[in-house]
Amino acid sequence: MVLTPRQREILNFIQAFRAKEGYPPTVREIAGHFRIDYRAAIDHLRALEKKGSLTRSSKSRGIQVFRPFSSVRQVPVVGKVAAGPPLEAIENIEGAVPVPEEWAKGSGLFMVRVDREGMSMTPTILPQDYLLVKQADSADDGTIVLAMIEGEVTVKRVFKERESVVLRSDNPAMPPIRVKRGSKNLRILGKVVGVAYRKL
Repeated sequence: MVLTPRQREILNFIQAFRAKEGYPPTVREIAGHFRIDYRAAIDHLRALEKKGSLTRSSKSRGIQVFRPFSSVRQVPVVGKVAAGPPLEAIENIEGAVPVPEEWAKGSGLFMVRVDREGMSMTPTILPQDYLLVKQADSADDGTIVLAMIEGEVTVKRVFKERESVVLRSDNPAMPPIRVKRGSKNLRILGKVVGVAYRKL
């Protein structure tokens, strides 16, 4: 049977969690990841069970998925970035995270962790979230990007004006950053193509 987008997201999360930890998540871990209440998580799991995508037992970690991912790839974790004021760029590889291949298709992918208490991208991105980034030097208006400004890295939405490139926060309390078009002080490093909330 066809899954709803949310059901697919939950099924993907269960599979990715198991691939990383070696065991399935609890209902509370699923609820926490998607920022929904416990009852809503139960309802989603029941729907997935009825559709034949998983089975559940009475055990705390008793979720079993019938069709696990065929393969998982390791995506490098590269430094930390700010979702508020720009943070000094850190380019060293800190490790790698297993990500299902259907989430991470193509080349030029890496992950970064938001490490600053700045709340400029809330509610979309919070401190300690992991961002899946695809390398790119340009992006369409409204895209969340990883950008380097005068040697420091930040996460913002990019917009192009006639004479400027504007980096805007999702938090309206944070002022935009405006840079003259063609300025060497601004460099787009990549587009954010996924967010793993709080921790993987």
